[in-house]
Amino acid sequence: MKRAQQGFSLIEVMIALTLFAVFVSAFLVSQGYNVSDSALSEEQIKLHMLCEQKMQEILIDTPKFTNAMVDLKETKTFEDKDFSGYSWTIEWKKLKVPDFGKIFASGAAAGAEGSEDNKYYNDDNKAQRNNSVETMVFTKLKENIERIVWQVRLTVTNKETNYSYSLSRWVTNYDEPVQLNLTF
Repeated sequence: MKRAQQGFSLIEVMIALTLFAVFVSAFLVSQGYNVSDSALSEEQIKLHMLCEQKMQEILIDTPKFTNAMVDLKETKTFEDKDFSGYSWTIEWKKLKVPDFGKIFASGAAAGAEGSEDNKYYNDDNKAQRNNSVETMVFTKLKENIERIVWQVRLTVTNKETNYSYSLSRWVTNYDEPVQLNLTF
């Protein structure tokens, strides 16, 4: 009778160590990704918070809208020493409104050709349209909207990593009067 072997063979130990090393490596790599994703998420939250905070400051104390502000782009750094590694860029743009008359004309042209309403918009009646009350109303509406509605875009950037977050809002110029006078 042979006695049963006691313990593990060298091959069994090597297989066990290899499996253990593979599992430990996979675990450490996944933890590394989790840590880096957490850091990136924290950075995105900080950028979002700074952007929202600065946007609220701008909306509370809106500057005087002038033609000098059209397409203005300024970059500044945060005054708070905790955020000195971050900069913010602000861009002001006027709203560009399309020509409503052309939009309605193209919509009418796409409708039924023989319709009585659509005859007004065909090219034969272009002179009539250009002198109409409708054209004056559309023109005045476009002028008013373009003077009153502005867009502000704020971008906060981490100077070290170049990660950035942008926020855009429409701003109303309450100092600009609405002009309703139509001259016939």
